[in-house]
Amino acid sequence: MNGGLGELMIIHPIQIDVQKLEIEKLRKGKNKAEEELELKASLSKIEKMKKRIEKLETALQNCEIRVEYLEANESCNNEQVHYFQNQVRCRDHIMGEAVVQIREVADHIQTLAVQ
Repeated sequence: MNGGLGELMIIHPIQIDVQKLEIEKLRKGKNKAEEELELKASLSKIEKMKKRIEKLETALQNCEIRVEYLEANESCNNEQVHYFQNQVRCRDHIMGEAVVQIREVADHIQTLAVQ
């Protein structure tokens, strides 16, 4: 019984140390697993953000193309406005000349009618 009890006392602290090491190993494994889960979640968020950024970049490019189109269209429309304004001026001038000629003809007819 002497030897058995003494051996038990020596083995017991060693077993405690082994258990402590095993517990520490389990904790580290748990921490690594938690870290891995956090990294996977972060990676998933990053991937979602990348996709969102790609969509936003595409939308931005589409808007830039639309702005370029509208600016080109505006330039073309401005040219058309100037062209039509010029046509209106020319027609106003022609109509003014026609009115002068009509008045001259009317005056001439009145003069003839009086004679």
